Amino acid sequence: MNNEELITMQQLNKSHMNDLLSLATIVGWDYDLEEIQTLLFSGTMFGHITLEKTVISCAAIIPYGARLASIGMVIVHPNYRGRGLAKALLIHCMNQVPRNMALMLIATKEGRPVYEKLSFKEYSHVTKLLGEGKQMKLVELDGYTIHPLEKTDLEEMLVLDQAAFGSSRVLFLENRIKQAKDSLVLKNRKGVIVGYALTVKKPSNLVIGPIVAQDDEQAILLIQTIIANNPGSIRIDVVEGKNKVIEDLQKLGFQIANRPPVMVKNIEAFAKRNNCLYAIAAQAYG
Repeated sequence: MNNEELITMQQLNKSHMNDLLSLATIVGWDYDLEEIQTLLFSGTMFGHITLEKTVISCAAIIPYGARLASIGMVIVHPNYRGRGLAKALLIHCMNQVPRNMALMLIATKEGRPVYEKLSFKEYSHVTKLLGEGKQMKLVELDGYTIHPLEKTDLEEMLVLDQAAFGSSRVLFLENRIKQAKDSLVLKNRKGVIVGYALTVKKPSNLVIGPIVAQDDEQAILLIQTIIANNPGSIRIDVVEGKNKVIEDLQKLGFQIANRPPVMVKNIEAFAKRNNCLYAIAAQAYG
């Protein structure tokens, strides 16, 4: 019996969380058990398992409403690469949703050739920046105030996010808020929510995102508020076109780490956005 016959693909669940964390750690990803739980609870994850019941690959598909799904956490253990496991997982994930549904993912350099063979095309990119929290004088925006997210704010926030993201991601955001260290909303004089930002504490960094705002000044105020109140390492993945935010972050000492591509399949079905999304939650979620 060869090695391929000893490996089976199956849907993963909470019992596999420690294996998934080990797999992410082996490839150097900044994950913890809470992040893996959010992935499992927000979508469906599949993986290859050895005869010894060890998870040696994984991929998740996360549906956002009826029009869009994201593929994330695509990992193959280094000892098992070159066997087509990633391609098999991707095809299995894609088969979980309608053929005409738009699919998106954020590609690593290693994974991009596989995605291109499956007809994913580059659509845009995100800019990953790393920096440190620091005390600072915050920008002043007349008539706007920042508050912790309350339960009564959730419905309004979800409507704002759907317009910015282009699709509904209620389940993911509810899970992300449970995981979040900071959940902030920006309100105008009338008490209407015009922006929000979440943060999640990872082993190596505080991750800022998603961020939704009506303009650069609002987004920068949310970001600076978080930076000023969180000493230590910080990561933020800014979407394409938000150059003012990137410039301001660089003035605060943040450095660009890389610019991974956002890749899309069935791009003609990709929902339009209103240009109010400033930062993503994480590359696993698109």
